[in-house]
Amino acid sequence: MTLYVNLAELLGTRIEQGFYRPGDRLPSVRALSVEHGVSLSTVQQAYRVLEDNGLAMPKPKSGYFVPPSRELPALPAVGRPAQRPVEISQWDQVLELIRAVPRKDVVQLGRGMPDITTSTMKPLLRALARLSRRQDMPGLHYDNIYGVLELREQVARLMLDSGCQLGANDLVITTGCHEALSSSIRAICEPGDIVAVDSPSFHGAMQTLKGLGMKALEIPTDPITGISLEALELALEQWPIKAIQLTPNCNNPLGYIMPESRKRALLTLAQRFDVAIIEDDVYGELAYTYPRPRTIKSFDDDGRVLL
Repeated sequence: MTLYVNLAELLGTRIEQGFYRPGDRLPSVRALSVEHGVSLSTVQQAYRVLEDNGLAMPKPKSGYFVPPSRELPALPAVGRPAQRPVEISQWDQVLELIRAVPRKDVVQLGRGMPDITTSTMKPLLRALARLSRRQDMPGLHYDNIYGVLELREQVARLMLDSGCQLGANDLVITTGCHEALSSSIRAICEPGDIVAVDSPSFHGAMQTLKGLGMKALEIPTDPITGISLEALELALEQWPIKAIQLTPNCNNPLGYIMPESRKRALLTLAQRFDVAIIEDDVYGELAYTYPRPRTIKSFDDDGRVLL
């Protein structure tokens, strides 16, 4: 199979799956040439294939766009979860999901995974290869319980782009996001407490709540705008909710990015009821091109995480 056909199939799959929405501008010929390491003519041939298949349309001096008339895949319907705190259940289905053997012909929607096959990963792979050749192998040493200082300093610098004013001493490096979620929940809640979650929610967060003996209060969630603020407000008025745990960016499993205005409204709501927000932002940095829009990430006086 030729290079331009491979590229056309990749872009076509993304269009079919709704990654590029009707009317969206597709990546420029030059950008795709650099990203995939192919010639400009190869990209142009790929776009001609997409154009012949009705998946792309050219606009003079503007580039290629997804035809506005294309129909999007149907979005998931908003669920109707129980309007009360519940014990975490249905672990047979979760175990079945975790044990599933990856297959090339199946998209594993139960697992949030970035595309590690893209050519943009090459600089990272080269850096990791250089580190592995070092004699001292610093990655195998024990270090400060809060994490390597140089790493915390770099994370603090990166967080400035999202409007977060934190120093290295305000950060703790964990072994993956799941440990960070668990530590945050344990720092705020106790066994028997109620945690409001988006519904459907990441099964790993539910595993943490179940393991810590806490109850989940599911809040209906829209696949475009995110958690229902109206339903959340009613729940906060009715139940002694200790924390709100959600994934507003690159949500797992719905995939949405919560609009900025709704994030701010959520923060205002949480401040009004003095409830902490625990944000799982594991893939948020992959959802923006820099300079990243300023978002709200801060802590209250008791050190509890706010959005």
